[in-house]
Amino acid sequence: MPKRPLPPLNTLRGFDAAARHLSFTLAADELHLTQGAISRQVRDLELALDCQLFRRMTRRIELTPEGEDFARVVRDSLGELERAAQRIGRSRTTRTLTISILPTIASLWLMPRLHLFTQANPGVEVRIISSIEPSNLLAHEADIAIRVGRMPGRRYERGQPRIDLDMVVSWDGVQADELFPDILRPVCAPGLAGEATMEAGRPVVRLPLIHTSSRRHAWPDWLKATGGRAVARPGDDLEFGHFFMSLDAARKERGIAIVPDILLAQYDRRDELAMPLASDLRSAGEYYLLIHESRLEDPRTQAFRGWILAEAWKARDGLTGATDQPSGNTRT
Repeated sequence: MPKRPLPPLNTLRGFDAAARHLSFTLAADELHLTQGAISRQVRDLELALDCQLFRRMTRRIELTPEGEDFARVVRDSLGELERAAQRIGRSRTTRTLTISILPTIASLWLMPRLHLFTQANPGVEVRIISSIEPSNLLAHEADIAIRVGRMPGRRYERGQPRIDLDMVVSWDGVQADELFPDILRPVCAPGLAGEATMEAGRPVVRLPLIHTSSRRHAWPDWLKATGGRAVARPGDDLEFGHFFMSLDAARKERGIAIVPDILLAQYDRRDELAMPLASDLRSAGEYYLLIHESRLEDPRTQAFRGWILAEAWKARDGLTGATDQPSGNTRT
């Protein structure tokens, strides 16, 4: 590549300081050089540019028009170099922690409190990936995953609502810490609560059912497990892609949704919803924090794991039917 026709770069700081102070002496003080060294740097620069940058008078100096233009360019360029150096310095001290998490638990539960973690751990930059797909922790596509589903080897009762979501691609070397149980709550607008009642100890729902596509078995399994029945026309039922959409639809009197209570507890407009059908029925699965064993000793991972387990325990404390402490399970 051809050589760049640049002025002597070692002269630019001295010129910039002299231009800002309009004094070789003050520039020398700033850069811890002699006044003669600053004067030589400026002279060398003028010779390289073949242009006078300063007018030298008896007791002061002034920038020439060419000097003013060049000083502006040098100041901006040095400023950009300084900012680039600061960014590089920050990137060496700030380490990114990548978390793959379900969309609604991210928006309703994690994001409103994530600032507490970053405040306590300013050297850790958190990157969020929203996904319901199985996490490939072995391939290190994320450092940590938060998913909901069945824990292999854990016993579930027949009749518990299904969760048809795989949490990870492979369980080899994955540690799982339980965050929350999955307890489904039917919710609707208060004005419609009279259309979902208990009759002879069994739920009867006369409203359109609001389904969430990632949990398509939630309503059928819940009704079957509780002995309930839906008497609205099946063609009136609605389906949405995420639980927060189903919650909004229920609030707007479009039917009755069924959602995990941890999500309902975090919904900022939950006071506009009613729970007409009491039930503590757990699904066949839980919410888990998933970490591959190769990441367990990483200080970022350790910090986040300790923080989120404490936050999950505080959140569980306010949930009906979820007073048992989360358990940790290690699978290799």
